[in-house]
Parts: sequence; structure tokens; C-alpha cells
Amino acid sequence: MSLKEFLDSPDQQALAAVIDSYQRLLSVTADCNSGLCTHSAGDLAMKLHLIEASISVDTRPTELVQKQQEAEQHLHAWQDRTQDYLRKKASEMKDLMMLMAKTAESVGERDQHHNKNLKGLTERLKGIAELEDITRLRASLMSSVEEMSRTVEQMSRETEQTMRALEVELSNYRSRLAATEEAALVDPLTGLANRRRLETDLSGRIRRGQPFAMILVDLNGFKQINDTYGHLAGDQLLRQFSSELNHVLRQTDLVGRWGGDEFLVLLSGEMAQAEATKQRIVQWVWGTYPLKVEAGAPSIKVEVTAAIGIGLWKPEMSAADLIGEADADMYRQKAKAKTA
Repeated sequence: MSLKEFLDSPDQQALAAVIDSYQRLLSVTADCNSGLCTHSAGDLAMKLHLIEASISVDTRPTELVQKQQEAEQHLHAWQDRTQDYLRKKASEMKDLMMLMAKTAESVGERDQHHNKNLKGLTERLKGIAELEDITRLRASLMSSVEEMSRTVEQMSRETEQTMRALEVELSNYRSRLAATEEAALVDPLTGLANRRRLETDLSGRIRRGQPFAMILVDLNGFKQINDTYGHLAGDQLLRQFSSELNHVLRQTDLVGRWGGDEFLVLLSGEMAQAEATKQRIVQWVWGTYPLKVEAGAPSIKVEVTAAIGIGLWKPEMSAADLIGEADADMYRQKAKAKTA
């Protein structure tokens, strides 16, 4: 017996069976579609279940046909939405795989060691991008991602080793550079700061604007020692004098060879600190120094004194102004020594 005959039949038992079957069909259709595409099936399931609930043995044939048409409309609409959604997802996955392919190519260009593996992966990814089946796309993508992950991990390990080696090289380079820079600021004969270092420190103190003083020290009779005993003896004296001068200064003071037999000291503080430093130099640095003039011969002894001038920095003073003040004071001390 056809459905129409069932509907036209006054047999209520047959009609109830048809209605029950139709309701079950709507329910199963709603549940099955919920498992196919969760993105759009929720709305469809709700609508089909509403239609299912609205049907009973009391539903008129015209209403039943209307419900059937309504269910078909919902199913067609869900089909359109689902196809559009899957097309978009497939397109996104294709774009992702094309991006991975381009990335693989880019990485491969930077690392020739892995270029062969990544090139093959690139070709496979491009081939995957032509697939239309979403299930095959997903499976192929997962396989390719795992392969790329293994390759990148290997590259990462090798890159890490390379970076460690590079860090060691950079550390050595920085050490050599620091040593070179340090050597460029040291006087090779005395081991004190050279003129370049002194000028840099002097400029920094002026910029900071904190009180400081300068002491110029000029050895007396140094030219005569050179002329009498030779330049090697003069070099010995400069080294010994530099060492003694450095020992009587504070760690915060900077002493260096200004040129020839002239030394310069930069120290923080006012005139009182500068005068105290000058007195320590006179007390502990002036004195008798042994010089080895000839091999096998006994050392000679020379008495060493020095002219000392002090300059106290004041705001608005330039480096040249301060050096001029200390130099002028030093020559005043020399003049006093001659008349004494």
C-alpha cells in the first residue's frame, strides 16, 4: 500500500505507523547531520526536531505536506551552507599548505644542507593543494607537517650547534677587541694611561660637572740623565717612577703619561685633596732610583725630583683652560726652586 493510500485510509493504526516513521526519519536525519558538520548542523537539527514535534496523528494531510516541504527547504539550505563552509576550509588549508611550501623553499634556500628534503616536501605540498577531498587534505597535511617538523628539528639542532660555536667565536672576538681597545689607551713604556685615555677621561669629568682637580708632574733633569746614561737608562727611570707614582694614588684617581717625562693625574675633589696628593708624591715618589747602565756593571743611583702644578676645575672651564692653569702653576714652582 502506498503512502497516499495510507493517508487516505481511515485505518488509524496505519496512519500512526506512518507518522511515527516520518518522525523517526526526521530525528535520524537531524542526528546524522549533527555528526557531519558541527559548524552548521546545530541549527538544522533544532529545526528538524521542531518539525518532528509538530507532527501527530491529528496532523492534516495538507499540513503534513507543508511540513515535508519545510524540512526539504531546511535540508537544502544546510547543504548550501555546508558546501560553502567546506569550500572555505579547503581553500584555507590550500593557502596554509602553499604558505608552508613557500616557507620550505625559503628555508631551503638559506640552508643548502636540507635543501633536498625540503624541496621534495615543497613539491608534495603543492600537489596536496590540488586535492579537493577534505579528508585527504587533512591526512596529507598532517603527514607533511610531521615531516617538516622532523626536518626543522634537525635544522634547529644543527643551528644550535652552529650558534654555540659562533657565540664562542664572538666571545673570543669581543675579548680580543677589548684587549685591543685597552692597549690603545695604555702607554706601552710605562703601562699607565696614555694621552688619549687622559683626554677622554678629562672630557667626561667636565661633562659630568663634578668637582675635580688636575696635577701635572714634570721630572727634573731628565734630559741630562738621557744625555749622560743613554735612552735605555731614561726608559728604566720612567718605568720605575711611573710605578711609584701609581702606588701613592687612590683607585679613583687616574694617572697617565702626558708626553716625554710629563705625567698627569686626574682626581676627584677640591684643592685640599689635590694638595694632599701632591704631598704624598713629594714624600714617597721623589727619591733615589737605581739604573742599570751596563751589563755586568753595578747599578748607578740617581736622585729624582719633579716640578708639580695643580689646576682646579671650575664651571665653564674647558680642558685647555684647566691644563693651562696646572701648567702655569708648575712653572711657578720651577721658578721658585731656581731662586731658592
